[in-house]
Amino acid sequence: MLLFRVAAVLQALLVLLQAILAGRFLSGGYGALSAHSANAMFTILVGMVTVVAALLVWRPGGGPARQVGPAAVMVVLEIVQMVLGFGRMLAVHVPLGTALLVGAVTLVRLAFQAGAAKDPADARDERVPEAV
Repeated sequence: MLLFRVAAVLQALLVLLQAILAGRFLSGGYGALSAHSANAMFTILVGMVTVVAALLVWRPGGGPARQVGPAAVMVVLEIVQMVLGFGRMLAVHVPLGTALLVGAVTLVRLAFQAGAAKDPADARDERVPEAV
């Protein structure tokens, strides 16, 4: 679960960095565009790690599966986002970037949501002792 949480937070920070780099580019910092491009690829890589971590929480970890779908959707949308950006289709690229930031924050919320981190070892501690 720790890997999933770390990966989800890192992914959210990278998506936020994308917005910052895009803003720097639009403000005239043209060097930020190459950093924006490189960060897009790194964001997708971290997104893939997030999906693997979510799968490991679910199977074999025995945790909830509810974060696997959103993590996978994020990676697919990040790939679409990168293709749109390279194609200079900004009318879709910019709003999708906003949606990705919302999705990344939602994924972090899922990672830290109460009960999401049910480790089998923790579950043993919560059992009610049997009456003698």
